Amino acid sequence: MKKVLIINTTLNKGGAARVARDIFENLNSNFDIHFAYGRNSQGNIPKTFYFGNRIEMFIHIFLVRFLGLEGYGSYFSTKKLINFIKKGNFDLINLHNLHGYYINFFTLLNFLSKSNIPIVYSLHDEWPITWMPAHSLGCNHCKTGLGKCTNSYSYPKNYFSFFQKYMFAKKKEVFLNQSNMTTVCPSVWLHDNIEKSFLNKFKSEVIYNGVDTEIFKPAINKRDLRVKYNLPTNKKIILFSASNLSDKSKGINYILEAAELLSGTNYLFIGVGNGKIPEKNNLKFFDYIYDKQMMSELYSLSDIFCFASVAETFLLSAAEALSCGIPVVGFDLPVVRELVNDDVGVLTQNNSESLSLDIDRLLTDNESLEKMSKAGRNLIETKYSKVIFYNKYINLYNTQLNHIKQ
Repeated sequence: MKKVLIINTTLNKGGAARVARDIFENLNSNFDIHFAYGRNSQGNIPKTFYFGNRIEMFIHIFLVRFLGLEGYGSYFSTKKLINFIKKGNFDLINLHNLHGYYINFFTLLNFLSKSNIPIVYSLHDEWPITWMPAHSLGCNHCKTGLGKCTNSYSYPKNYFSFFQKYMFAKKKEVFLNQSNMTTVCPSVWLHDNIEKSFLNKFKSEVIYNGVDTEIFKPAINKRDLRVKYNLPTNKKIILFSASNLSDKSKGINYILEAAELLSGTNYLFIGVGNGKIPEKNNLKFFDYIYDKQMMSELYSLSDIFCFASVAETFLLSAAEALSCGIPVVGFDLPVVRELVNDDVGVLTQNNSESLSLDIDRLLTDNESLEKMSKAGRNLIETKYSKVIFYNKYINLYNTQLNHIKQ
């Protein structure tokens, strides 16, 4: 059985980790899969390898924020990972996020290019084709170094971009030095952006992130679930979530403003994620939820799922909500249109007033809610299920392995 190593920032926190861990946990009948990560140690889980170093992480953060140098603060962590790869004799490496203050990706990629190990690079944002931001927000300067920067995206946070041109040139050099790499994009939108960049040298595939439709499914009885979580049974519930509720790119402030505008109604907004936000009469919060079954129940007891992201590459939380039969309301982004159409939800203008109006309009239209619920579940089952996702990754892994064998 061929050995595959997945590399990501964390094992179980964030969208990229959820996708990477799904592959790790569900393709082991086809491959001998291992998982290496550099932040948030989870203990001795079989076939996982934690190589992080907290002291190096803080050095890495300093270099990014105050000098604009990324990838240079994790020397010993990266060396530890490379030694693990050498000893493991892996047949294929599946890279996920290479940002997150945990790895010297220059050193890692140089090692992989010399080792001739085939690479599948699963992209979760635009980071590989910018000088450093995870999302360009349409800023040409971030992707070419030309013109003036118009990007307001704040991750990775940087105050002084002294090494911007150097980082872009160095990143371009180290990626183009690869010879056995295929990129995977979770949306056509990201794929089109990759095809317009220097990464168009490599074969690229679109594989939509999959949803486990056996876990994320409509509730038999919403009332019982609300009683279970001590939530009102006589109110309309609007759910929203983010791994970090303070992340400006998730637009939680717009949802909070919409909640304020709808404070006189019989609606309850429920937020899920890390972050300190005061609860109000129509606002309640749950900490970040790792348990998929619990998250499925929170989707299912809600009436709609709300999102206000200003940057996404695939909205997995919205897909999970649709799988639970919950219509969605959120901001109109090009990438979101691939998932959300008029049959399953409402895309609105990017401001809190429009968001609140469309939330209210949908919640008072029971006929549309019922139609969207059925259409959303059908959409996920036919186009975004885990089975489709797994089969495409199995085929891609085998293609990469067979290509090298030839």
